Amino acid sequence: MADRIELTGLTATGYHGVFDHEKRDGQEFSVDITCWLPFPDTDRVEDTVHYGELAEIAYRTLTGPAYDLIETVAGLIADEAMLAFPLLHAIEVTVHKPHAPIPHDFADVAVVRRRNRKGAFRAILSLGSNIGDSEAILAEAVERLHPIRVSSVHRTAPWGGVEQPDFFNLALELTWCGTPLSLLRYCQHLEKCAHRERKVHWGPRTLDVDVVQMYGATSDSPELVVPHPHAHERDFVLRPWEEIEPAAQLNGTPITELP
Repeated sequence: MADRIELTGLTATGYHGVFDHEKRDGQEFSVDITCWLPFPDTDRVEDTVHYGELAEIAYRTLTGPAYDLIETVAGLIADEAMLAFPLLHAIEVTVHKPHAPIPHDFADVAVVRRRNRKGAFRAILSLGSNIGDSEAILAEAVERLHPIRVSSVHRTAPWGGVEQPDFFNLALELTWCGTPLSLLRYCQHLEKCAHRERKVHWGPRTLDVDVVQMYGATSDSPELVVPHPHAHERDFVLRPWEEIEPAAQLNGTPITELP
């Protein structure tokens, strides 16, 4: 049986809940995390899970963008931790909401989310930005995605017919330990953290994170069509992708021959 690290009682004010007053006023949440991993035979923090960094992931998610469900919050913490710490065999995240708006006496409300490496799959993501300090925004997103491989940053013309500044784009490959839809949710979470506003279709944005391809997983959800239905038309997707995976194919055609 694997060794484990336990982090309990991390508390922060967040704005999660289905009611307007919860998102306006906020309330106290707390998190307990259990990590299973083999402990090292060294005395080096680099050979284990840094629980200070683990706590930062949890705190940042609790205090970050507001969600209706604490189930979502717990899942985001678990997903980012599995990305950040390849040594982890599995993780369990419990989010407590002791002041939930329930009109009866109660001690606590808690949800538990678990992740492990069974069924993990590889995915190719395309990232872009053309508002704000785009290169810094992309660098922060890459840091939170913990990729296996990442391309250089490409400056590209906008696509879709909307007049706007050039984009900065890159591609990366990562290993994901959740479901395909949880990967989509995490990508959308990073966009929310970058204060993306969806005002104009194919318009300017602080951050865009698209799932382009998955290896070892499929999606039958209309929310996530993979391979990305427009990837073959987009040079800003293909050229960074080609840089990290030159032998890749898209629907049977080498990406080096596209668009």
